[in-house]
Amino acid sequence: MLEDTIRQLLVQIRANALAPLLEQYIAYLVSRGNAASTLREYVSAVEHFGRWLRRRPLDRATVWQFMHRHLPVCRCRRPVNRDAAQCRLALDHLLKMSGAVAPRSKFPPGFVGDLLRRYEERLVTVQGLAAGTVHRQLTTARTMLTRLRIQRPCQLLTWTPERIERYVCSEARYYQPSSAHNIACATRALLRFLLQEGLIRRDLSAAVPTFANWRLAALPETLRAEEVVRLINMPDVRTAIGLRDRAMLLCMSELGLRASEVASLELDGVNFTANVLQLRRSKKRESTLLPMTRRLSGALKAYLRHGRPTCTSQQVFVTHQPPVGKPIQPGRVSNMVWSLGRRSGLQGQISAHVLRHSVASRMLSAGASLKRIADLLGHQSIDTTTIYAKVDLNALSQVALPWPGAKEVQP
Repeated sequence: MLEDTIRQLLVQIRANALAPLLEQYIAYLVSRGNAASTLREYVSAVEHFGRWLRRRPLDRATVWQFMHRHLPVCRCRRPVNRDAAQCRLALDHLLKMSGAVAPRSKFPPGFVGDLLRRYEERLVTVQGLAAGTVHRQLTTARTMLTRLRIQRPCQLLTWTPERIERYVCSEARYYQPSSAHNIACATRALLRFLLQEGLIRRDLSAAVPTFANWRLAALPETLRAEEVVRLINMPDVRTAIGLRDRAMLLCMSELGLRASEVASLELDGVNFTANVLQLRRSKKRESTLLPMTRRLSGALKAYLRHGRPTCTSQQVFVTHQPPVGKPIQPGRVSNMVWSLGRRSGLQGQISAHVLRHSVASRMLSAGASLKRIADLLGHQSIDTTTIYAKVDLNALSQVALPWPGAKEVQP
């Protein structure tokens, strides 16, 4: 069906002014895994644009004129695609493919961009921080430099402890204590970097205020066993996406993997003979062997044999919608858990980390030591794992002291 559609479209675009570019456009859409119906819709929109374009340049400004001036009053006689949403998507793909849209730079130009690049290099190569932590640190740094309107190095020399304190307080007032604490820590890190670079004269990190955020103060959110089963049974395993989502859920609910670890799992790391997964821990920066349960092994086999599209990606879990075969992103894994949690009727904040907490809580209730839980979850320090001791109500009840003055109840 797809081959027939391509042949029909090649005949249809023959007389169009953009015919050579449209042939490349069709190949571009096919390579991204678009369905035949999507090909017809997008090519129809771009062909309409090509007839209107004539000798105008192909750029973002011309597309804007077509969308906002021509399309609303279009009276073209031949059958055309006037759907604004479809036209916008189709023309965006055309601009990307033709190179008319320059890729957005990660950092702004000028002094601030160069400074952020050096800061990123330090966070990655010297401090060895995980990708998510680097992103958060850079976001805080970029926000601070933007809000304080820094454009030249000499402006940093005017910073005072009072100005730093006012800025951090104004930024943190909209956040919970934990987030405010993270902003303060990231700001101190940036100020120390600026001091080492010689861009500020004194250490201003001491001027950053502290925010009350006691470690282990909150209880980790967990799911009951029946709620985990309900969530795992939500994906439709008759579809390829359902097979993928079920396998990812089992990775998180049985091994406690983070969303980033699920996304980075590689084909070489799945060993069905030894029934283990080789995982590259994002925080510990080392490989770990984890045993697979029979249910997880079966789900991975079903996905790899019957669900995963043919592609060159080395990651186990890939996208099934255009662009097909690209490695799935951690954010997409988290969104999948949230969406299925809502559809299954689960209350509260359902996330990949809630499944991780549930694994730890279940192991602790079964008698596992904190050291064993820390090894499974990949915690760098066992202190991180001690929060799960607070959810073991059976153990806590044995060490609870009677309330002063209360009468003892005889069994």
